[in-house]
Amino acid sequence: MTDTTDENSEYVWYAGYGSNLSQERFFCYILGKQFRFGGSKHKPCKDKTLPIENKPFEIPYSIYFAKESESWKNGGVAFISPYHESDDKKYTYGRIWKITKMQFLEIWEMEGKGWYNMKIDLGEESDGIHIYTITNQNIQKSNKPSNDYLKTIIDGLEETYEHLDKNVILEYLIDKDGIKGNFTKEKLSEIISWIRL
Repeated sequence: MTDTTDENSEYVWYAGYGSNLSQERFFCYILGKQFRFGGSKHKPCKDKTLPIENKPFEIPYSIYFAKESESWKNGGVAFISPYHESDDKKYTYGRIWKITKMQFLEIWEMEGKGWYNMKIDLGEESDGIHIYTITNQNIQKSNKPSNDYLKTIIDGLEETYEHLDKNVILEYLIDKDGIKGNFTKEKLSEIISWIRL
């Protein structure tokens, strides 16, 4: 594993998932702002230029929730399995952001390379630029995410995937490690319904 990215372009596509589906949350990394629901406040990227493009992207790795994040009320945060899924139904809803290579490396540092210590090359987008995401190279013990973290994900899902209704989002999240057994369908539905769906 190295920190290098595509040498033939100034840009990369960063495949965000979890709270980084939310534009408001993701822009906090670049601009150095505090997100309204939680998460750490970091110094802004040296280049504060916002992503020049973004689009939905289904990541062929399964999502789960782990660790204890103080900035998210000691709840779990999102990771993807380090193993590519052979079952095409086990994907993670993501959002790719076209940013500079330097911004990608800075955001990776902000995410914490102790937690997110693995970069995954997801291939090239139609413009020939590589798509990368980050996770932990080992599957971690799952942990329940906070309600505010889930609200951030749900808000990002609704924003990124206009065709998803609240029932699809419910079925997508309910069986994920960290949520399964920690949230009833009724409680998760209540959180989903709070967001603008």
